[in-house]
Amino acid sequence: MPIVAERHAKPTATRVLVFGSMNVRSLSSSKLDNLLDEMRDRSLNVLLLCETWHHADSVSVPCLRSHGYCVIEQARPRTSQSAVSLAVNHGGVAIVSAPGVRLTAVNVGFAPSTFECVAGRVSSNSSSCIVLVVYRPGSSAVTASFYAELGEVLDRLSTFVDAVVLAGDVNIRLERKSDPQSVEFCDILAGYGLTQHVTGATHDAGRTIDVVCTRDDMPPPNVDIIDAGICDHRLLSWSLRLLRLPPVYSTSTRRS
Repeated sequence: MPIVAERHAKPTATRVLVFGSMNVRSLSSSKLDNLLDEMRDRSLNVLLLCETWHHADSVSVPCLRSHGYCVIEQARPRTSQSAVSLAVNHGGVAIVSAPGVRLTAVNVGFAPSTFECVAGRVSSNSSSCIVLVVYRPGSSAVTASFYAELGEVLDRLSTFVDAVVLAGDVNIRLERKSDPQSVEFCDILAGYGLTQHVTGATHDAGRTIDVVCTRDDMPPPNVDIIDAGICDHRLLSWSLRLLRLPPVYSTSTRRS
């Protein structure tokens, strides 16, 4: 009769990752240099960007990759008429991870029409989370379709076991707490166990339109609102302590 002994490690170890989020309003060469300085100076592991204004032939994404960063991006689709134009391709979203942090694309299986988004799994050692960057253009009115499509994306992400982080620019005046749009946005987040943590102005005009949202079963982050001098939006920075799942050791003793 074999004798089997097992030992299971407890999942107590954690890994702290530092995140940043910003509506950068173009990844021009000068802004890209400033962003890289911010990532290095603030030890950002992951940066979520809105309004990158990039397109398929932009040099900004290859430049980031040449510096050792991993990038998941989604340029704003051009119409058939604008495809041949040299006009700026507004919009665009991206997730950038520093060397040592693994970033893989997550397909949510749905392409919203009222906002732009891209999702990825951030992994370091045995820690991981799903990050979703969202950009809703301020030039469009907030409609019921926006909330329906946001709910569709969150519904699909809720099937993952990883912690979920949502950040970006939603262009909803969240400083107006009793405003119907602000209330509805927070209500839909709460329906998926998410809470919005930004409490100060994120734009030169004094508006709170950029968000950082995490799941309620995670420790709530302290979000720093930083005037990086790059554009009219603030850089948001926060840390998350993610669970690091340890290996399970099993020792067996058997007869010869």
